[in-house]
Formats: sequence, structure tokens, C-alpha cells
Amino acid sequence: MEPSYGVPDFLAIREQNEGEGQNVSYPPVTEARRMTYTRNARQRWLYDVLGIAGDGTASVLAIMLASYTAWYTVEVWRQRLIWPDVAVLWAMIVIGKAWLLRRPNRTPMDQLRAATLWVGAVYGAVMAYVLLARSYYSRSFLLVSLVVLLLWQMIDILLLRPRTSPTRLAAVPSSIMDKLSVLPGLDLVPLSGPRLHEPVAGLVVDMHEALPPEWQRFVAECAASGLPVYHAAAVYETASTRVPLSHLSDGWVGDLFNGPATYLPLKRFVDVAAVLVTLPVTVPICLLTALAIKLDSAGPLLFWQDRVGQRGQVFRLVKFRSMRVDAESDGARFALDGDHRITRVGRVIRRLRVDELPQLWNVLRGEMSLIGPRPEQVSFVREFERKIPFYSWRHRVKPGITGWAQVQQGYAAGLEDTTEKLEYDLYYVKHVSFWLDLSIALKTIRVMLTGRGAR
Repeated sequence: MEPSYGVPDFLAIREQNEGEGQNVSYPPVTEARRMTYTRNARQRWLYDVLGIAGDGTASVLAIMLASYTAWYTVEVWRQRLIWPDVAVLWAMIVIGKAWLLRRPNRTPMDQLRAATLWVGAVYGAVMAYVLLARSYYSRSFLLVSLVVLLLWQMIDILLLRPRTSPTRLAAVPSSIMDKLSVLPGLDLVPLSGPRLHEPVAGLVVDMHEALPPEWQRFVAECAASGLPVYHAAAVYETASTRVPLSHLSDGWVGDLFNGPATYLPLKRFVDVAAVLVTLPVTVPICLLTALAIKLDSAGPLLFWQDRVGQRGQVFRLVKFRSMRVDAESDGARFALDGDHRITRVGRVIRRLRVDELPQLWNVLRGEMSLIGPRPEQVSFVREFERKIPFYSWRHRVKPGITGWAQVQQGYAAGLEDTTEKLEYDLYYVKHVSFWLDLSIALKTIRVMLTGRGAR
């Protein structure tokens, strides 16, 4: 976690108190620090064993598949010239990944980046050794095993593996602690006084709230003893993958978008390439959907509507029509569960998200991206900008067909759901990257298969 919300210098406070000759009595955090990871280590043991077993099995299957591709047999151990190198490759990947993912408080995107780079580095080292030693190797074997292992990292980390074993953190009392206590991956220990009574992996402090002198001294001693001190807002952001609106300020928001700007031009290239490459699949689906809509109900195939895009610019979004023609005769409103305005075919295509496919045209026109915050209707945006702070900041990037809020939260209806959705959208805007987009793409496939969050 990177506390980008501003952190007081508690060590300076401690030195100032000692320099003024104050009789400072610090709690015994040094002993707690020595015990910091004892409990977490025990909790992580089963987690690590299961992770290594899963990675080991997947790696063996990848190697067997590559062996069949190269030599038409899964018995790779019979290839005596390459078997020792394969064994070393397998061990380095499995053990190295387990070691990399042991670091607590890493987001799935961080874990995926670390695991992918590690697999690539191991294969690079193996290739360098093979070339320098002039050893026997099979290009098809190395290529197939590399591709399968990279795909496994994505599926394992983003879809199968739990984010982490619960991290035990002590918490200084504050208004945000109720939100933190219900987040997955955290084992929060509320403190009733400035003293640690059990081992923890860190201390959570709300830097936006004024601390009494005794709490300031306590936090200073924790930091001096080596116990990590985290800002509560940063913990909330990492654990929930949402930016806490209650802890934003104008000055901090100004630094919100200093992220990987170099990725955005590449993102546009990826959008166009992905649309063109998938046309052989999407065009037949669109034709079948159009036929089903025409047979099901009278009216146009497509539905056009003004939406708010990047920098607040209004554009015409296109979708397959999933509602009756007169669905918005009395004004725009959110779709509800069991909404009578939705047609029979509309329920199916909304569940599978097929109604969004015509927006590939908006992507080609540069009005949208494949991945980004979902564009809202103009009337809704004007209302939300009046009622929700920082709402307009979601328009910093291009809207998308799917987004972080859609795969994490689902459909948002109403002011409260939209506020939560905005926290997810701002997290995407702040952390936009290839790895986050890859995570959203894989989660979108799962959402399409399960229909989660559709209305």
C-alpha cells in the first residue's frame, strides 16, 4: 500500500517530544514487533501449500501439453536431453511465484504483474543458458509451455486464487474503521488505548483525524520500532479496490491522474486491434441477435441515446434495443429487477451483455474504449454532479463497454449505488494500466457466463 493521502511525520513528533524533555512512556511495541508475523505465518501456511500444489499441477499439465505438441507424447521425462532443464524450469516457476506472492497487501494486478514477469524472466534465463551452452531444445515446446503458463497466471490470480490470507492489523479508533472492519482480506484489531496487546502486521491510522498527544506518541513509537504504519484511506483503497470519497480533498484529487499516461495511446491501439480481430466472432452474434429482436417485437433493432463521455463531451451511444419502443415515454429511469419494459429477447441479451456489442462502433469512432467507466445518460450525470462530490472526475478517461465497477459491483440503480460505483470508477482512473484492463477483461468473461449483476 502506498499512502498517497499525506502522512504526518510521527517520528519527528517523537523526536520533538523527547527533545523537550517530556516524560514520555511508550508502550512495549518492540516485543509485539518481534512477534509481528508469527501468527500471519501460521495462517499463511495452508494458503501457501495450496497455492504451490495448484501451481505445481498446472505447470506439470502445461509441460505435458507442450511435450505432446513437440514430440506427440506427454511423457516428457523420456526426453533425456531436455528433462533436467524442464525440472529446473518447473521448480523455479513454482517456488519463485510462491515467494513473490507472499508479500501482504498486494492487489491482484500487482500479483499478476509480478508472476508474469517472473515466468518471463525464468524462460529468458533458460533460453540464454540453452543458447550459450548449445544444448538441445524445442522451440514449439518452449513456446507452448510459456503461453499456457502465462494463461494460467491470469486465470489463477484473477479468477481462482483468493486475494490473500487475512492480514491482521491494529487500528487506532476513527470514523472509517466501521468500513474497514467489513472488508475481505483484513483481520482488524480495534485498539481501546495506546497499547498493543497481541502481534499484528501493522498499524492503521486515519491521518485525516486529529490524534491526541498520547496516540501521536504511540504511533511514533510503532513507526520507530519498525512496525508498518498505514493510512486508513490507503488500506481501504487496497482492500476494497475503491477510492474512499469521504477521504478525498481538492489537493489530493489534483494528483489523482498522474498515472501511466504512456499507456493511454497504447490502449487506443489495443481497442482498435481487438475490435477488428474479433469481428469474425462478433458479427455473426450481432446478426443472430438482430434476427431474434425482429422476430420478438416490433420496432427498431438499435437504440440510440445521448451519453456523457471523456471530458464531459456528449456522444450518441448505440445498443441493441432490449426494451419496448415506448420504454422512456415518461422520462429516463433506472432498470429494475423484473422491469416490465424489457422484452423477452431483451432479458437474454442483457444477461449475456450482448446488447452492448453495437458499441464497438463507438469504440472505432474513438468515442469509447473497450474498458473504462460506463457512460451515463445526460440527465443522470447532471443530477449526480450536483449530489455526489468529485463525480465529474470519472470523465477524465474514455468511457468503456465494460469497467471496474461493472465486474466488481454489477448494475447500479439509485444514488447510493452510484456513489459506490464512483469509488470503483475513480480507482480505475487512478490505477489505469494494462494489467488492470486485463483483469477487467477476464472478469467480464466470467460475468457474461454467469449473468451476475444483469437487469
